Amino acid sequence: MQPASAAVGRQEDKHRRIPVGLALICTVVMLAAFFTPGMTLLDKLECRTVDWRFRHRGVRAPTADIIIVAVDEESIGQAGKWPWPRRRFAKLTERLAAAGARAIVYDVFFVEPDDSPGGEKGDEAFVAATREAGQVYHATFGYTPPQTGAAAESSAPELTEYAWAQVEIMAGRGLNTLATFYELPALIFPFPALAQASAGLGFTDVVDGGDGVFRYVTPVARYGEQLYPSLGLAVAANVLGVDADKIIINPGQSIDLGDRRYVPIDRGGRMAVNFTGPNRTYRYLSAHKLLGTGSSAAHYNLEDTIAIVGVTAPGLYDLRACPFGGVMNGVEIQANIIDNLINAHFLKQVAPEKMALLIVSMGMTVGAMFALVTTWWAVSYALGILVGYNLLCTWAFASRGLIIDMLAPSLTALLTLLVMLIYKLAVEERQRHRARQALSHFVPAQIVSQLVEEEALTTLRGQRRVVSVLFCDLRNFTPASERLAPEDTVNLLNRYFQLMHEVIWEFGGTLDKFLGDALMAFFNAPLSQADHALLAVRSAIEMQRRIRFNQAEWEFYGMPQMQAGIGISTGEALVGCVSSQARMQYTVIGSHVNLASRLEELTKQFEEDILISEATYQQVRESVEAQMVGEVTVRGFAEPVKVYGVKVPT
Repeated sequence: MQPASAAVGRQEDKHRRIPVGLALICTVVMLAAFFTPGMTLLDKLECRTVDWRFRHRGVRAPTADIIIVAVDEESIGQAGKWPWPRRRFAKLTERLAAAGARAIVYDVFFVEPDDSPGGEKGDEAFVAATREAGQVYHATFGYTPPQTGAAAESSAPELTEYAWAQVEIMAGRGLNTLATFYELPALIFPFPALAQASAGLGFTDVVDGGDGVFRYVTPVARYGEQLYPSLGLAVAANVLGVDADKIIINPGQSIDLGDRRYVPIDRGGRMAVNFTGPNRTYRYLSAHKLLGTGSSAAHYNLEDTIAIVGVTAPGLYDLRACPFGGVMNGVEIQANIIDNLINAHFLKQVAPEKMALLIVSMGMTVGAMFALVTTWWAVSYALGILVGYNLLCTWAFASRGLIIDMLAPSLTALLTLLVMLIYKLAVEERQRHRARQALSHFVPAQIVSQLVEEEALTTLRGQRRVVSVLFCDLRNFTPASERLAPEDTVNLLNRYFQLMHEVIWEFGGTLDKFLGDALMAFFNAPLSQADHALLAVRSAIEMQRRIRFNQAEWEFYGMPQMQAGIGISTGEALVGCVSSQARMQYTVIGSHVNLASRLEELTKQFEEDILISEATYQQVRESVEAQMVGEVTVRGFAEPVKVYGVKVPT
């Protein structure tokens, strides 16, 4: 049986290597998709998983230190139509400062001086109120100019003093050498007097994720040769007491505000905004309540707050899609950014190279499982890993603020799983076909179908079981065949073996082999047969009857005195396949095989057509007519073996 074991071993090694190779191919495909530049479908779907994680996490309690002073529909109805005169903003600034606001942040653009009647005085009042309050921050904004040179004409180059020239930019290491800063094509500042009176300036641009949803902000951006802060970062640095010369930028990693905050950024210079909740999660206060005659800002508990002034009246502001679904006031996005920076509510994206390792691990793990365990265990493990991984990603986001890509590793596992199942299905179908072909030579078609359904290849690999072995040999055929023409001899044997084969199959036997003019068959393998000894004996009786009933046919072929001797033995034997690379044989090996062959030889000596061993006799004595004819000594048996002759009914 060694050749069969070796062949099976080689086959198993092959079936282990192929799943690993297929898993590697699936992994490479997913890595290529993951690193494809641009906003691919995979990227858009991944963004949707981030949005789902926000909604699954739910609303986080907003900080009470941030309040949105809204120029809403009610304010416009009470104070007058938009745009408001600058004097009104001066009054709003004064009242917020008097109420003890720690910082006053305008998410409103004051690009040009007010050229309306009395506008100059209003500008002066607004500038004075800004300077006196001391903690007023104004917005700049980046845009793409319609024509070359428009940026130089509309911006204020002399205000480069508001750039963060003192910031230290460290050299990127490894893949971070590829890190970049967002480039502002043009940058618009507030009119010069207001900008100079401000405590800080910052751009308010937020980043569309590529699918219309705003999830990121660039804390710093490059304009010309200088770096400029976003409005949120400018406010956070001042509130935390960090000067620009204490700020260190590690490209692709973080913006370090001294030792107070480490703001995580990706290699595009972006910071993921950790949204507190949907629109109107933060506290809102209508601006007109602070502007009315006799109004007291102190009544609204603004002490030590960061008051962010923005326009929210319908038709006057930008609505931006946010991860919580629907839209969000632009000013509230700024509130989320400032909250993240001041209170260290950061989200951190796992680096792409780490995700690549995770993708490789996911794909190869699934492939390895298919190579090492059965298909259904592998499927169970793969699905368990897939569910566990996504639960981990969800937990890491909600509890640790960690964004781990869910889709690429999950798709890697699913793609590998699908390919493995297709491969296994193809292999099993091929094995079934091979098993059907191999068994069709030995057992009847109905038994072949049953075996194939019952994992025949496992059965064929080798097992010990009790079988009944039958040997049948034609008597005096060799000298008689010498008188026949070669083609007549072949035709005679073909017809004889066809009849014998039919009988063996009728009784559910397995045809082992033809040996010249002899044949060997066995019963109780590969399918179990409780009465295998009786089936073997009845098969032998029918074989003898067929030989007798076909005398006319034998005469036609030139062999009128056709006779055969049959020997049957029952006992334990090793059953399975022996094979080379080119040929496979399903057979039995053991002492009872030798005994059956020896009994067939003794049929001449005892002048019996059928001889059976004592073990066979004990199982059939109630069903067939048989008697002991003697004892023989057979190699492999310690004691002489009793031999019984079976009577063949006429």
